[in-house]
Amino acid sequence: MKKAYLYSLLILVACYACEEKQQSELEFFLTVSPQELTFDENDPSKNIITVNTNTDWETSVDNLSLKLDKTKGAGGESQIQVLDAPAGKSCTLTIKPVLQNLAKDLSQKVVISRAPDEVYLEVSPTALTFNENDASKNIVTVNTNTKWEASVSDQALKIDKKEGTGGESKIQILDAPAGESCTLTISTLSLNGEETLSQEITVTRASAVERTIIYNNDFDRETATKGTYWPYLDQFDGWKNESGTGADQVEYNQMSVSVRSDWTSNYNPPASYRPYASGENNLYFNKVGSYIEIGNIRTEQEKDFILQFGCSENKPFDYNDLKVEVGNGSSWVELDYTRTISSNWELATSSFSLENATDGTLGIRFSTTGDATQMRIDDVRLTDGDPSTQIIVFDNTVYPPAELPLYDSDDYVITHTGTLGGKQVRNYTMLYDKEKHAALWVAYPMHECYRGSSGRTEAWAADPLIEALYQPKLYGSSYCYYEGYSRGHQIPSADRTANDELNSQTFYASNMTPQDEDFNAGIWASLEAKVRDNMCSDTLYVVTGCYFGDGHSVTFDGSQYGEQSADSKDCPVPTHYFKVILRTRSGNTGNPIGKCEADELKAIGFWLEHRSDYSETFSTDYCKSVEYIEQQTGFTFFPSAPEAVKKQCEPSEWNL
Repeated sequence: MKKAYLYSLLILVACYACEEKQQSELEFFLTVSPQELTFDENDPSKNIITVNTNTDWETSVDNLSLKLDKTKGAGGESQIQVLDAPAGKSCTLTIKPVLQNLAKDLSQKVVISRAPDEVYLEVSPTALTFNENDASKNIVTVNTNTKWEASVSDQALKIDKKEGTGGESKIQILDAPAGESCTLTISTLSLNGEETLSQEITVTRASAVERTIIYNNDFDRETATKGTYWPYLDQFDGWKNESGTGADQVEYNQMSVSVRSDWTSNYNPPASYRPYASGENNLYFNKVGSYIEIGNIRTEQEKDFILQFGCSENKPFDYNDLKVEVGNGSSWVELDYTRTISSNWELATSSFSLENATDGTLGIRFSTTGDATQMRIDDVRLTDGDPSTQIIVFDNTVYPPAELPLYDSDDYVITHTGTLGGKQVRNYTMLYDKEKHAALWVAYPMHECYRGSSGRTEAWAADPLIEALYQPKLYGSSYCYYEGYSRGHQIPSADRTANDELNSQTFYASNMTPQDEDFNAGIWASLEAKVRDNMCSDTLYVVTGCYFGDGHSVTFDGSQYGEQSADSKDCPVPTHYFKVILRTRSGNTGNPIGKCEADELKAIGFWLEHRSDYSETFSTDYCKSVEYIEQQTGFTFFPSAPEAVKKQCEPSEWNL
């Protein structure tokens, strides 16, 4: 008896397994007909959907006003009667198998439309002038409560969609024949024999204007290749492929922008960009605050311009993420521009006019702001244009260098300049004390353009602008040291590595003070690096100085192994050192300090006693307000900044 029972159980298990195997090997199918249906309120026979399948099925609708006589069924052929549908709407009926985890999706969709009770059609505008520089001006809005289609009178008139359903739709006109007028016709479709409506839009385009290309760069002179990383602009010149009537003397300045040959602009660009999308290289902004300046574009007496460029972002494009500015050499003005909002490459356009002629040159600056994500640009082109409603007014006010403290006319103040990018630039300015044989302060701008790969020149020399007898003897092959102290830079060598000329000036004896060796290599070097960490697209302004308090000690210069020379003289040793720094909060305003409000600026100071026992870790305890250091030294720093800014002491707002 027990054996018979076990035998029967085995047979049942085997049959069940066989049935499961057959079901798993069964080829499921599901078809529906028709896949589009126009509801006919007068003839129910036209409102039937046929379902053919070999499994159980169920339905779902995207509009609860769509009424059916059944919502599920079994295998075989079934019919669904559409009982009602909303007037003037298109709804979707989805039919799908009940079984889950099928090898493929067998779902079928049926679009069900019903004519409106009363058809309406509105289009705007009814007359449009095609604008090749601003795609936002080439849009037609269609508003209706039924299906519609679009037709053109000339195949050269290109549109991005030719049909639609009820609601509001937008048609982008991609191209139109130059010098002609064409007709775009929007017509409603008759779903159940109802009357159709039509609206015509006249599209015209002016005859092609031959533009003068002032500057053009596709960045494709030589294809960039990736090593460990993609090259930055100052590491590879293959992107410099400028041309145009004003491109022969252009100058470039950049921070944290690389050149890449991936995600190229010629990969399926839109029609408006297709004629210009060059592919190959593009410029990649590595972080928020990255920028590239294209300067000294010769424009002669031209006042009306069109700027176009390709751009792409790794998310739907946000105008807040890419700032575009035009400059005249002394100030920058932000430009408004237009482009289609997408994450793809698109052509951006800005038309602008200058209120007043410049000196014959213009600059263009692109910088990443906001929440920019993998921003790229390509194919920058500047041409002459037509008078624009975007009028650019440059601020031609001459602002003094923001880093300069106030000083009297009889103070011994000297400025060193050098050549950078073909231009004469200020290197640093100092207030020199002939009796102390030291600069009481050294003021200088800090910017990425001042830094490069020159390294330390070790060009120890007397300052040519100061009589040698007033300078410490710290140069030559021998007897060129302070006794017991290091030769401590005020403006650091590491802040001026763009070229040998600028760096060598930091080794002038006038820039040195006697510094304790541990202080110089320790806390002072750490502070110098902290200051560099706060550079930005705008300029960081720095004043470094020394202070001689009561009871300061004295050493002598011209020393070698503790021995004096004929040139040796007494040199006071500072009791304190300080730095004060100032910059814009955002770091990319493009404005001089004198043009900024207090809430746009931040400042901080550092006051250090000259001693050797500092901890290796930098402490914010050394931070003071600029106002505090003014009170200690008697100097007035950053006179173009509001007083409220100089009262600040917020270490958390800085990279320290």
